[in-house]
Order: sequence, then structure tokens, then C-alpha cells
Amino acid sequence: MRVLLTNSFYYPAFVGGAEVSVKILAEGLVNAGHQVYVLTTGLDDQVYRVNGVIVISLKQRNIFSIYGGTDGVSNLKKSIWHLIDSCNLFYHTRIISILKRISPDIVNTNTIQGFSPVLWLTIKKLKIPLVHTMRDYYLLCHKCSMFNNGNCATLCAPCKVTHQVKKNFLSYPDHYIAISDFILRKHRQFFNIADGHATTIYNAVLKAGNTKHNTETGKFRLGYIGRVAADKGVRYLVDELLKLPDDKKDMLKIIFAGKGDPEFVAQLQIELTGIEHAFLGVISPADFYGRIDTLIVPALWNEPFGRTVIESLSFGVPVCQSDRGGLEEIFSADCSWLFSPDEGNLLDLLQYVLDNRDEVERKKQNCIRRSRDFSADNYIKNYLELYHKILVPSALLQSAN
Repeated sequence: MRVLLTNSFYYPAFVGGAEVSVKILAEGLVNAGHQVYVLTTGLDDQVYRVNGVIVISLKQRNIFSIYGGTDGVSNLKKSIWHLIDSCNLFYHTRIISILKRISPDIVNTNTIQGFSPVLWLTIKKLKIPLVHTMRDYYLLCHKCSMFNNGNCATLCAPCKVTHQVKKNFLSYPDHYIAISDFILRKHRQFFNIADGHATTIYNAVLKAGNTKHNTETGKFRLGYIGRVAADKGVRYLVDELLKLPDDKKDMLKIIFAGKGDPEFVAQLQIELTGIEHAFLGVISPADFYGRIDTLIVPALWNEPFGRTVIESLSFGVPVCQSDRGGLEEIFSADCSWLFSPDEGNLLDLLQYVLDNRDEVERKKQNCIRRSRDFSADNYIKNYLELYHKILVPSALLQSAN
């Protein structure tokens, strides 16, 4: 089978969990014997190969490129960018040419910010079977998060405008895939997706290598990995840590991995003076998880899935996880703790964990077993089964014509 995947970014560019999940999917399909292409956006037009996957990168076509982030871009320019991105016609001719050249049996779009939903019209113009995986809230919210000083129950005025434009294209995919039941329900609040045209397939995690856990300190080591920012729950996490009694503060070390605004990180370092801490920047997962006893996922927004949870489990590290969005679906009491990210809740949980180290050790024994529920083999199997399900009626329809 010849499969074309699309994603806003692809290796070596990584923004978040979507890029990891699409890379696992692409390389898993290659290993299963299929020919796989990935269409992505970039700084320049180029074609390259990564682990058997042929990557076609197209230079972003809008009033500016989001490839390097949007710091310093005016709000007016951002608004214009999002309007164009709701119906971006500038790729149409080029992508038609690419589709004709590689002639995919099926296209699976993933994140499409940068391309816009016009991509679907382009694909269906050539009558190619089309599946779309909902990995974020882009179809509803042009910021992709549905979070603005709190989770959005409805669409704000600017998002209503861009959503109304995008609604013109929502009937093009033959099938929708959701990475959690939560994200499927959220989309169904705003547009119709028939029961027979949607499937939930959870993300996968690769088997972790043998991780040697670092025992350089006798303290209990808590960890956070991801973007170091207030909207990711880091502000909430630090505030809860600072409320701990002094004897509990002396028992722990908090380790942060990931990028963050330098001023924000500097402020946190000052506030955490009374607690042993470290900000490591971007490091490999194996290095990070080998340094901690328990991961904290303090998400305030409704995470579509929560890749760091299953990643942590694959390294044998239990998780204190927020109950927001899809996170609650992947929770298992055998290897994790669940909390609502409200004032005092994480504080209570941290004190409980510090006082019950034996429970931490018991949960550690179950982590890797639980992570196998999210194996790459099952992930690829589920996607292939769905592709074949979509291809059979498409083939019958074409033969009838």
C-alpha cells in the first residue's frame, strides 16, 4: 500500500506529541512493508528520507512563517495569518502535482495548520480516500488549544470566524480518527460526525531501553517534562510545591526538562530557593526519566491525549497526572495517581506520595506492563485495519463508475 501522511511539522522539527506520534506511525507502516510519504511544511521546499520514510517539505505560504515560532509578530499579522490559514489556496496546484506523481492509495492527514482544510478539497479532487486524525483543536480553535486563561466551553468571536470558514470543508474526510474519546466528543459539540465515520485510536509509545536510574541524591525526585510555561500547569505546580511544610520540602528535589521563557524560568528559580531543584533544558527522555522517581503532569488545559504519561510509564516511572481532557482516559490506578488541578489538590497528593514511598515502589512494578497497552504494534494494526476498511468501499465505488 502507498500511504501519504501529512503533518504541519516532521522530523527533525519537533513541536509536541503530534510529531512523535506521526513519526511512530510513518516508520511503523514502513516496517510493515508499506511505502510511506509524509507531506509537511518547512522553511524551504525539499525532499529527504528518514528511516525509509520519504518526506516532502513545502515552504510555508502565508504572510509569514510559523516555523520558528511567532515571537515578535504583531497581533494584527497573526490574525491575518489565521484567516488565510482557514482557507489557504496557495498550495493547491503544487499538491495536486505531488499527488499525481506519487499516486497514494490513501491519505491520512494529521495536524493541518499551515496547509488549511483546503488540503482536503485538493485530495478529494483526485478522488483519493481520505482519513483525518484529530490531534488538536485546530478545526475549532485557530490557536489549537481551546484554552484562554481557562478551558473554553464555547468558541470565542475570532474562533467562530475561522471555524465558520473551515466548516465548508468538514465533509471531505471519509473518516475521522480521534486520539481520545474526549477530543471526539469535543468536536461533536460543534459539528456533526456520524458514528460510523469516527474511530478512537490511542497514541503509541515505543519500548523504552534499559534505563539506569540515577540515585545520586537520597531525596525523592519529582519531574516535569515539556514546555516550561504557566499554561502547561508549571505555575500551578510550583505554587503547590511552595505550600509544602518545610520538612516535606527537605525530602524532595524537583527536576524540569524542556524549553521555557528565560524570564519565567529565572523567576521560578528564585521562588524555588527553599527546594532543591534543577532546570535541565531539552534532554533525551531516557536521560530525564532515569533521574526521577515520579512524573508530574499538572495540565490545566484539556489535553487531547497526554503522551508524557505513557512515555513515563514505558520507562517504569509512575505518574501524578491531572484529570483534564484525554488524560483521565489513560489513567490507571495501578501505576498512577489522578488529581484535579485546583488549589490544594496537588499539594495533598504530593504529601501523600512523600509519606507512602512503598506505594510508589509498588506502582513502579506495574508501569511497563501498562505501557504495553499503547504498543506501536497495536497502533499500526489499528491504523491498517481502518485504512483497509476505507479502501474497500472506495475500490467498489470506483469499479462501479
